[in-house]
Amino acid sequence: MNIIQNLLPDLIDLTPALDLYHPESVLYLVVVLVMFYLGKKVFDLTVPFNLNEQLTQEDNKAIATAFVGYMFGLGIIFWGVLTSEAARDVYWDLLDTAIWGGIGILLLNIARVINEQIILYQFDDVKELVEDRNVGTGAVACGAYIGAGLLVQGTIYGESMGYLQDIISVLIFFVLGEIFFVLYSVLYHRVVRFHLHDEIERDNVAAGVAFGMSFVAMGILLSGYMKFSYSLVGFALWFVLGTFLLLIFRYLIDKLILPGSLLDEEIRQDQNWGAALLEGGTAIAIALLMNAAFFS
Repeated sequence: MNIIQNLLPDLIDLTPALDLYHPESVLYLVVVLVMFYLGKKVFDLTVPFNLNEQLTQEDNKAIATAFVGYMFGLGIIFWGVLTSEAARDVYWDLLDTAIWGGIGILLLNIARVINEQIILYQFDDVKELVEDRNVGTGAVACGAYIGAGLLVQGTIYGESMGYLQDIISVLIFFVLGEIFFVLYSVLYHRVVRFHLHDEIERDNVAAGVAFGMSFVAMGILLSGYMKFSYSLVGFALWFVLGTFLLLIFRYLIDKLILPGSLLDEEIRQDQNWGAALLEGGTAIAIALLMNAAFFS
């Protein structure tokens, strides 16, 4: 009875409910919606196909998968802006949201070029997405967009140091982060027991899903460090440590969680989505746990 009496005032307290009344929050959401629309228009203008036509008339699931990652990455950037230290007033906050939204749109489209021209350089990404409707390619693009969004979010999180210094920091860590994504893709390709690009090109969705989710895991790892420190040396060492642990845990999944079955054979030969999701989901969980263990 005493426990209930102690809890009752908190349970019926109206103050937290009244604290939810923030009319300015509607303004933030309006700006975010406008920036989402602008991001969609920029995407549509910079790709060699009609986005609306592919999403609706053609029902292209590969394009939809890639575009979901683009919008999700943009949302992660807005999340970073809205959860960072407040500016002088609501109008400066709205300006911050618009400015970083514009920068985020630009960087995500740069990430698309890097993904197409460097990471998946062995085949024509646009052909795979538009003509072949290759969902595996779409999954890789989705993961790369989300990873890029996490890079930007990690840099802008926290107290602003001034627009110029913030922008320089974002550009430096974004470029370095994308270089790390490329290096990780090379190492991942060497570790797996199949030709990654060939499997993705031949519409092996499982291979694309596993590879794409690994980008999300790496993005989580890198963004976690950027919230902790701006040291480039530490950033590079964290990438080395994170890559080593992600690949080690991939091996452990193969031996401990899937005994009697080779993870790579499940992905290559059986095109097993379940195995791909298990690999990718575990990598994301390990990335979150590493950030919590090292930076909390």
